[in-house]
Amino acid sequence: MDDFDALRADDDELAELRCDLRRFLAEDARKFGWQPGVDCWLSKWDADFSVRLAEAGFVGLTIPVEYGGRGRSHMHRYVVTEELLAHGAPVAAHWIADRQVAPALLTYGSEDQRRRLLPRIASGTLYSAIGMSEHQAGSDLAAVATKATRTDGGWRLNGSKVWTSGAHLAHQIVVLARTSPLDPGHRHAGFSQFIVPTDAAGVTIEPIVQMNGEHHFNEVLFDDVALTDADLLGTVGAGWHQVTSELGFERSGPERFLSTATLLFALIEALRDEPGVDIGDLMARMISLRQLSISVARALTAGQDAAVPAALVKDLGTRFEQDSVEIAAELLDRYHGPDRPRLQAMLDTARVHAPLFTLRGGTNEVLRGIVAKNWTKQAAAKQHSDGFAELRDLAEQIGRSAEPARTLPLTFDDALWRTAETSGLTRLSGDADAGPAAAAVVLGTLARHAAAVPIAETDVLATWLAAAAGLPVPESGPLTLAIDQVATWPQCGPVLVTKPGPDALCVALRGAPTRIDSGHNLAGEPRARIEFDTAADDVVQLPLAVADELTIRGAWCRCVQIVGAFDAAAQLTITHTANRVQFGRPLATFQAVQHSLASMLGEIERARAATTLAVTAATQYGFADARTAYATTVAKVAVGRAVGPVTTVAHQLHGAIGTTAEHPLWRATMRARSWADEFGGTSWHARRLAGLIATTEPWDVTVGRI
Repeated sequence: MDDFDALRADDDELAELRCDLRRFLAEDARKFGWQPGVDCWLSKWDADFSVRLAEAGFVGLTIPVEYGGRGRSHMHRYVVTEELLAHGAPVAAHWIADRQVAPALLTYGSEDQRRRLLPRIASGTLYSAIGMSEHQAGSDLAAVATKATRTDGGWRLNGSKVWTSGAHLAHQIVVLARTSPLDPGHRHAGFSQFIVPTDAAGVTIEPIVQMNGEHHFNEVLFDDVALTDADLLGTVGAGWHQVTSELGFERSGPERFLSTATLLFALIEALRDEPGVDIGDLMARMISLRQLSISVARALTAGQDAAVPAALVKDLGTRFEQDSVEIAAELLDRYHGPDRPRLQAMLDTARVHAPLFTLRGGTNEVLRGIVAKNWTKQAAAKQHSDGFAELRDLAEQIGRSAEPARTLPLTFDDALWRTAETSGLTRLSGDADAGPAAAAVVLGTLARHAAAVPIAETDVLATWLAAAAGLPVPESGPLTLAIDQVATWPQCGPVLVTKPGPDALCVALRGAPTRIDSGHNLAGEPRARIEFDTAADDVVQLPLAVADELTIRGAWCRCVQIVGAFDAAAQLTITHTANRVQFGRPLATFQAVQHSLASMLGEIERARAATTLAVTAATQYGFADARTAYATTVAKVAVGRAVGPVTTVAHQLHGAIGTTAEHPLWRATMRARSWADEFGGTSWHARRLAGLIATTEPWDVTVGRI
């Protein structure tokens, strides 16, 4: 398997499926004249399109063949979902039935229900709504008051539901109702689910119209609606478990960050000739969100617990969707071409829908509490499932021996270096049996411990560059590098001094300088300027492509190291807020603190998802490949933009405690801030990413088809 393609959900069958669907959508839009819509899974209802889509094989993908479906995986459905959303197809008619009702029927439904309803879902002809929210319950579904009471012949349903999307057009509503009295000690017990026909006696559907006149939502009243046991979905009293068990797929899917994609892509296309930092930032944010979403989808498909990252995707994604509306407005200000009226109409629709984004699938505030309470446990489990547990444990053991910083600038940690070198951890990236993935584990782990050693410079940069230049270097001991004559850790050993020229990269090997104009970055890591005469006899000239690869290698290292520093900041902050007592209780129990923590952790996980793609590309293709350059550029932007929020929240929650030089938080956050500016700053890489739009469609850039 091509791991890079798999991470992008564009490998083998998925790639073929993606191409098939794109061809269908292009032909169907040409023939039937539909235009891409904003928030199309809510706003674009076209029953005929749903039938055509089903006949082409793109509905009911996860429904078994025996029930009329395609019998394919959740990843196949993921690809179809994101392509439909990215192209703004009119999918609202079948959407809820296919996304939520079909999985519920397969897991909890009776055989009669499956045979009666699943074939209609797979054919795109069953329209369903979901009845959960109520006026007095808000986001607290445990407060649902709609009641189903036992009768001799079945059940009698009374109550109401609100914000019921598509109920006025649906054939049925899946209703969450209380079937036993409230137990204050077990608020989530006593619920059941029912499949309620919308034409049943006692069902009244009242429209809720949006400010622009659109009608998607409804209030549904149930007045002594008679139901039979055949209408019960699943087990009596198990409704809460049934509702929440499928939320991972709903919360983490592409619909959580692609609702405004058609508008954004249209604007990016319109501004193709003037790409800027804002477009690069926008693309990096979307790509990194998508990578995080795919990782959750794969975990859920494998049966793993992914409740925390699923909640993160929902929180990050829907906040991105809201932010994207204002981003789109700013982009539209730059465009004055003939397509402006259509783009303005799309923006107007997005503005009306924007308040809904963070409410659907559970309000973000509730989900942040889940993240803050459970991130540490799930992050640890994920780290030890990547095939590098033994290497990570070794690097962790060595990292714990790092000398604590007391003064600035830092001094080279000779003891830690010797231990790491003896353990074989200082030259992994070029080792055929290890490679960049192993090097990334070491770099990230040692960065988490603020180890004062130049392993990144030695392993990934200087050793490779010396070989490219044909320069002899020692097989042991640290090496370092001077980029445009500014050296990192210059006192440690031989220095490869570089300076780009108009036609070549000039490189020379110098011994460790005896006289250094000392300086350091914010974290105290030594930096110094080394004079370099490019006309000297021992200067080697290399093609400028080597300079480009050097930048990518350096940016790649810094992304890996920054994520390691983020992990240190996160763990320190979680521990501090759990132990620090104010107003009589730990900081971590305050909702405002939980929300801040979740926001910080979301930025970290998005940065990690982008960096994982870059590590995979380098491992599979090497650093000179265009795919590695693409993934590293995305990661450098995503990681760089995360530095501000992560460091701000970490220090805010520590108070003044974390701002002194000897505190480990300061060492983590200041490294992240310093590293973000090296090997091309965030804006430089954002412009580089935006430049891809000149030759590649925005959605293809998002998917990684470059």
